Amino acid sequence: MARPETALSKSELLAACRCFQTGRRLGNRGYAQSRQLSCGATGEVYFGRAAPDSAAFEILHGGFAQARQVALKHMRSINAGVQRQIQQEISTVFRCRAKYAEEVQDPQSQGHPNLVAYLDWFAGPNGLDREVYLVMEFCPFSLADMIFVAGNLRGDYEKLFVPKRGVEPGEKKSPQCHRFPESEVVKVLCDLLNALNFLNRQGLAHRDVKTENILWAEGCYKLADFGTATMLEAAIPRTNECGTLWIMAPELLGRRPHGLNCDVWSLGVVLFEVTSFGKPFNSKELLAYRNSSEAAFPSSFWPFLCAGPVSSPAKTGGKTLPRLKSGPELARTSSRGARPQRTKCRSVTLPPLLISKEAEVEPDSPTSQSPGCEEPGLECKLMLCFYGTFHFITEVDSHAASGLGFCEYDPFLQQRFAFLRKRLQYRWCYSEELRSLIFEDMLREEPELRPIALELWQMLQTSRFETLAQQAEAVEPAAEGNTKEELLRSVCPTNMLRAMNLAPTQGGYLSTASTS
Repeated sequence: MARPETALSKSELLAACRCFQTGRRLGNRGYAQSRQLSCGATGEVYFGRAAPDSAAFEILHGGFAQARQVALKHMRSINAGVQRQIQQEISTVFRCRAKYAEEVQDPQSQGHPNLVAYLDWFAGPNGLDREVYLVMEFCPFSLADMIFVAGNLRGDYEKLFVPKRGVEPGEKKSPQCHRFPESEVVKVLCDLLNALNFLNRQGLAHRDVKTENILWAEGCYKLADFGTATMLEAAIPRTNECGTLWIMAPELLGRRPHGLNCDVWSLGVVLFEVTSFGKPFNSKELLAYRNSSEAAFPSSFWPFLCAGPVSSPAKTGGKTLPRLKSGPELARTSSRGARPQRTKCRSVTLPPLLISKEAEVEPDSPTSQSPGCEEPGLECKLMLCFYGTFHFITEVDSHAASGLGFCEYDPFLQQRFAFLRKRLQYRWCYSEELRSLIFEDMLREEPELRPIALELWQMLQTSRFETLAQQAEAVEPAAEGNTKEELLRSVCPTNMLRAMNLAPTQGGYLSTASTS
C-alpha cells in the first residue's frame, strides 16, 4: 500500500506571498469590518476601512486623514479542495501584481488597471490554516448590478406599450431606452480584453469570467475572483469542475483540454448578457450536454443545442438518453421517443469552395473548375459529422488561411445565429460589426478557430471594426434627471453612481442590487 504524501500547510504554501503583507489585522489599528457586500462559494466579502496610520492607506481630504475604503474577502478552509483554491487565488493575484510592477518598472504599483487591486492579506482569528482575509480595493458595484437594474427598468418600460396601458397615444417605443449604449458595451469589451491579454502573457487562464466578477472602479471595469485561475503552460487535460456553468466554454463542459481562449467564450457570453439582459443558454440544456456522450467529442456543442429541446435529467431518473450513435450506419433516436429516422443518407448538395477573398481567380484557371476535380495544392474531402450531416471541408495553404480575407467555412453558422437571435430578450439595437464579433468570432465552438484576447484586440484595429474602435473612444454624456428612471435611460457607470446616491427607495431595484 502506497504511503500518502505529507500535505503542506497553508503557511508553507503561501510563504512566497508574505512580502505583500503589511502586518495589519482586524482591530482598531488595522481593518474595521462592516456590512456584507456579497457572498460566494468560498467565503463572503465585507465592506471595511483601513486605519489611517500608514501613508499607503491614507487619503487626504481638506487636510484631514480619513480611513481608506476597502473590501475584505473572508475565506474559510472547510476542506482540502477549498484550501487549495484559497492558496491558488492568493498566489495568483500577488504574482500578477509583481509581474505588472516589473513591466511598468514601478515597485509601488498595485497591479494592472483592469484587475481589481489586491492590497494585503492576513490570517483570521482562528489561524492561517482555517481562515484567510484578502484586502481588495473597494468597487461600488459590479456589471451584474447594472444589468439587474437596467433589465428591470427596461421591463417596466416595455409594459407601458402593452395595449390598454398608460402610454400616450402615438408615442413610439425607443429600442435604446434603459439599455447600454454601444460605446459602453465596447468599453466593457476593451477593458476585459486588456485584462485577459495581460493574464495570457503570464500563461494564466481566468476560467470564471462572468458579470458578477466584473467590477467597476476609478473609471474602468476590473476583473476579480481568481479562485479558478490556472497556469495552462503546465496544465494537463482536466476532468474536474471549474468556473460557472452558464459561462463555461464547450471544451470545459466536455472536460476536454482547453487553452487560453476559453476566457474569450466566457467574455462573449458576458457581452451577450450586456446587450440583451438575458443569458444565451440555460442550465437545463447545458447540464444535458455535459452529461451526454457527445460532450467528449469536439464540434458537438452547437449541433446538440440546435437539434431542439432535450429531456431533463430529472425526468429520466438521472440517466442521460443517447442522442448520437457511434457509427454512420446507425439511425439517430430522438430523446422524446419519436420515430427514428431512416438509416440511408439522402443525397446532399455540396457548398462551394471557400477561398481567399483577396485571391483573383481567372475563368480558365484550375481553381475555377468544379469542386469534384483534381486540383494541385487544394484537397477536397467529405466528412461525416454529427447527426449524419455532411460537411464540405477545404484544406488550403496555411499562409492563405491566416490572412484577414480568408473566411473559414462554418457549417453551423446560420443555425448558431438563429439560435442566438431567439435568445435575445429585446430587439438588437447595436451595429452589425458588434453582433458578428460576438456571435461569429467569440462564440465559435472550435478552440483552434476561436481567437485569443490579443487577436481580438488586433481585430478591433482593422477597418472591419473601425466603428467599434470609434465607439470605444466615445464618452457618454451624463444624463439629466432627478429620478433613477430618468438617470438610467442610458445605462453607464456615471449615471449608475448618481442613481445610487439618491435617497434609497424601499424595495427598489437599486436597493436590491446593492445587497446582492
